[in-house]
Amino acid sequence: MLVFESTEVLPEAATSPRRGTQRGYAPPPTTGRTRWHFQKTGHRLKRKAADSIAIWQFERLSQCERLVHGVTGRHGGVSEGPYAQLNLGLHVGDDAERVVENRRRVSRALGVDFEKCTFARQVHGDAIHLVADHEPGAGRERFEEGIPETDGLAANRPGMTIAVLVADCIPLLIYDPERHVGAAVHAGWRGTAAAIAAKAVRLLEEECGSRADALLVGVGPAIGSCCYRVGADVVKALEGESAREEPLAQEREGRWYVDLVRANRGHLVAAGIPPENIEAAGICTACQAEEFYSERKLGRPTGRFGAFLSLR
Repeated sequence: MLVFESTEVLPEAATSPRRGTQRGYAPPPTTGRTRWHFQKTGHRLKRKAADSIAIWQFERLSQCERLVHGVTGRHGGVSEGPYAQLNLGLHVGDDAERVVENRRRVSRALGVDFEKCTFARQVHGDAIHLVADHEPGAGRERFEEGIPETDGLAANRPGMTIAVLVADCIPLLIYDPERHVGAAVHAGWRGTAAAIAAKAVRLLEEECGSRADALLVGVGPAIGSCCYRVGADVVKALEGESAREEPLAQEREGRWYVDLVRANRGHLVAAGIPPENIEAAGICTACQAEEFYSERKLGRPTGRFGAFLSLR
C-alpha cells in the first residue's frame, strides 16, 4: 500500500486476474492527502511533493533521523519528448543541461548539497565502490566523470549523497543506523545473478564495521514478475536461484517470467539481514510507466529515475 498527499481519492487500481498486476493508472495529484492502493506488500512508501517533484520514501528508513533518502518519479522536471519530465540519466541521449537541472531540482527537494551528489557509470555488473574523501560529487554534471564501472556506491561520511539510476532494474537502498553508513545499489539481472546485493552487505561489514542484522533495506520500484519476460539465457543465469519453494522463473503461455525482487531479497536474507528489515515497494515500473520510467514499457530512448541515500 502506498500513501501520498492528495486532495482527490483515487479508486483502487484494477487487478488482472491472470497476472495480478495493477491497471487503470492515473497520475497522482500533488497536494492534500489520501490513499492510493498498489500491490499490498505489508509496507508503505510515502510520497512527498516538494517544488512539484514527488519523492517516494520508505517507512522504516524515514524513521532514521540522520538519513535522507528518496526515490524519484517522472514528473516535475524540464526534459522533453521520450525523456519527459524528470530524467536523471546523462547517458541516454537527453540534453545534458536539462538533466543537470533535473538533478539540481531533486537535490533541492531532498534538501541535500548538489555539489556532493555522487553518481556511477553503471555497467550492469556487480562492483561496489566505497566513495573516497575526494570523490563526493563525481559524475553529477558529466557522465564520464562518474565512478567508473560500478553498480553500487557506499558512503561512510556525513554530507555524502549517493545515487543509482534505473528504468526497470532494481534500486536498493541499504542503511546501517548504528554505524551511520549506507549503500545504493543498481541490480539488473546480471547483477542479481552475481549476487550484487550480498556483495554490498559484505562491503559494509568489512569496510565500515556494519552488522548485517542491523541493516535496513528499501527495495525500490522495479519491473515485476508480472511483466519481466526473459529468454532462456537469463533463466539459465538465475537457475541457481530456483532451488526454492517457488522458483524465481515461471513459465506462462510458453514464455518465461522472472522475479528479480524476490531473488535480491533472498540474497539479502542469506547475507544475514532479517526479513523484517527489508521493505519492498511492491510497484512494477512497467505497470506504472506513467509514474516511473520503464524501458520495457516505453522502449528506447527513455529516461531514468533515481534512488538517493544521503548521510546527514
